[in-house]
Amino acid sequence: MTRTVFTSSFYHGSDGGGLPFGRLGRPGASGATTEARRTGGSCPVVTRSAGDGKTRDVMDDLETFKKLPLGGLDRRSLVGALAEHGARVATEQLAAHRARIRPAGAKIAPDAAVLILGGSNGMTRALALQLLFGERAAVFAVHFDSEKMQIGPHHVKAISDAAEAEGLTARFWNSDATKPQVIDEVVAALKERYRAVHLVNGIAAGAMKRYAEHGPTKVKDLDVAFDPVLQVPDFSRPENVRKLGLVEVDVANEADIERTNKFMGTSSLLWAEPLAAAGLLAKGESVVSFCDYDYPSDDPVYAMGPLAGAKQLQRKTMAEIQERFGVRTARICYPALATTALGAIPGGLLMYGLSTQILKERGQFKDVIDLAGETMEIWRPGWDGSDLRVDAAYQACLPEFNERKEQLGPKDVPGAFRLLFA
Repeated sequence: MTRTVFTSSFYHGSDGGGLPFGRLGRPGASGATTEARRTGGSCPVVTRSAGDGKTRDVMDDLETFKKLPLGGLDRRSLVGALAEHGARVATEQLAAHRARIRPAGAKIAPDAAVLILGGSNGMTRALALQLLFGERAAVFAVHFDSEKMQIGPHHVKAISDAAEAEGLTARFWNSDATKPQVIDEVVAALKERYRAVHLVNGIAAGAMKRYAEHGPTKVKDLDVAFDPVLQVPDFSRPENVRKLGLVEVDVANEADIERTNKFMGTSSLLWAEPLAAAGLLAKGESVVSFCDYDYPSDDPVYAMGPLAGAKQLQRKTMAEIQERFGVRTARICYPALATTALGAIPGGLLMYGLSTQILKERGQFKDVIDLAGETMEIWRPGWDGSDLRVDAAYQACLPEFNERKEQLGPKDVPGAFRLLFA
């Protein structure tokens, strides 16, 4: 499900009755004393260490800026840009991506389909492209986009037209993937034509805040201009990396937590149960997977708020699905990517920009098209059912990322990201 809400505290993006949350999945809820507690609930600046004093000096030089949706793009300009250029840009990008796609060895039965929760943008769009044009599989997808304010519907139109021209099956619903009536309609459509279904849950919708026990904080981040049509952070030119500074991270309330869990914590089960009831989850064959981000355990935003709690709940839900329905389940771990969703997370653009610089230096950077091809592993005959780690190089670069991040100051921008510029 792809949906961008114009607020800096809650995001929808893919690039996606929940269960009551209680205390489940709250990292550090009863653990060691946090920085927020030590400062009496004030707004501390999060750093890993002060080292020889240089890190603290760097932090003191940073100004706090407001992290605006889509880098501060004006809504009227955005609507106009999409109306004028959206269809063309989506078609051109599809052509460029299709030129790179090759069969990746997925074995999906002709009477089976892949259902993606998402598919209109970001990583799940890349998965849809690989499955359709690389593996020739049938793809159904449920996304959630504004027709006037988001690029997703233009991507969907381009994909649908190209698939039809090739005699491929691609069906998209622009609807809330957690609504029962939407689920019933899509499951009925699948039942009419297919024996089995594979599910990929790419819903990304959550509160980018911290639990109350951790308190508010500030984190280092980049202010980056977004592409007005593709609506992703645009690192292609040095002038687009506008500044390095600090952004505030607020505290989540119970409504934030419940909403995050509904979309990101229990949504796989919302679909698995009716799919199984319709006989579409084939034991030992169907794969139920979700797109995950294996966040660092000390990440001041992701690891200390509803995003992490929902991810943990999702992992628990996947174990339940495997046990109840006999399907194979997969946690697909992706690196930080330059998507609309990541751009909304405090610290996310710095995480992407600096890790990508390091990966490019090492010759290990992979974009969404590369990663989509690697994801086909879960449908290859030799897959053993374990977690799929397409983020290995990213995880390996994190120690160097953390060292550079601590020392990074305003004067290092934009030069520290030189390999990202086109």
